[in-house]
Amino acid sequence: MKAIHVCCLPKMLHFLAKILLLLIFIFIYCEFLIYYFVLLGCSWPQLSKLDQDFTVKPPNDPYQKPLHVMFIADTHLLGSREGHWFDKLRREWQMYRSFQSARFLFEPNIIFFLGDVTDEGKWCSDHEWETTVQRFHSLFSIPIDTKIYVLAGNHDIGFHYDVSDGRLKRFESSFHAPHVRSITIDDNNIHFVLINSMAFEGDQCRLCARAEKELSEVINDLKQSGAWTKPILLSHFPLYRVSDANCSRWTQSSSSSSRIIPHKERYDVLSKDATEHLLKTIQPRLAFTAHTHDFCHTSHMGLNGKAIPEWTVPSFSWRNRDDPSLMLLSITSNNERVSHCYLPRETTVFLSYGIGALLLILYMLFGGRRPFFLLAFCFLRRRIKF
Repeated sequence: MKAIHVCCLPKMLHFLAKILLLLIFIFIYCEFLIYYFVLLGCSWPQLSKLDQDFTVKPPNDPYQKPLHVMFIADTHLLGSREGHWFDKLRREWQMYRSFQSARFLFEPNIIFFLGDVTDEGKWCSDHEWETTVQRFHSLFSIPIDTKIYVLAGNHDIGFHYDVSDGRLKRFESSFHAPHVRSITIDDNNIHFVLINSMAFEGDQCRLCARAEKELSEVINDLKQSGAWTKPILLSHFPLYRVSDANCSRWTQSSSSSSRIIPHKERYDVLSKDATEHLLKTIQPRLAFTAHTHDFCHTSHMGLNGKAIPEWTVPSFSWRNRDDPSLMLLSITSNNERVSHCYLPRETTVFLSYGIGALLLILYMLFGGRRPFFLLAFCFLRRRIKF
């Protein structure tokens, strides 16, 4: 018996080391590698000469690379009121790994966050707000040659009727986001117009009056600069649509019943009047929006009868959907194309853990049978003196 006992220890340690290595591999796969594997199925969309707008002057350099833009929506960073601490930890780790993996693989030139960066910004104190902003910059850290721009969402500052001067001022100070902002990429001659959706109710309140003034100034500046490409409109609220029934493509988790539910103006989407006003004033070439947490690709009729595409970007967080995603835009002065990129499903990660645990148990029972039974024998020997 003593001989068996002496042989037990090294074999048992070797067996336990293999089990530990397998556990580490399962953890690394589910918490790191799976993000790369899923995102490798996506790439920057390739532009086609057949899709270019021949009414617009092409780039001066025919070999100029397109501008690469990433869109992320509705991260909803939790505060102290909603959710459990583990819920916050789990969701923020998922968004951190998703963002850093995507940034590493795609290396975008510009990243836009389309509002609702926070979940409790409309309620939290100034101290908690500063803490949340610091977490945002930590989770979504970027290299110095990449630019990030953030739009206001209703969870950040409140809906139109609930916006206070204090919340508005601290959001604008934290993210340098006025009601209307123009961003021009000179090398590509591409223009973006970012709007605060809550400031376009059309009721002539102080909020809306300031937004209209800033919009007029932005459009005048674009005209005086001699810009010959139409801008891209970015908004947290989608442009007006009756429902999502006419969206051309759907995510796999979208239910058929949710497609026909009517949208409420000024709550789910911008009002019809505000949408018509923005399309008439800005005359965008395309639009990117958020807020619904779901994907939609639709179009609106422009002044010249040409369709204006709109992409509604789904939520980036597992807290809002099982299959979060982001969108990639390759764009030149007269051509563009969009990719919809999925992130790992939360259910897939749980399933991977379950499969890994099952395989580990099978290995312990059958693949590593002899060490397992030696381990059991040594345990029993210590309990039963024989």
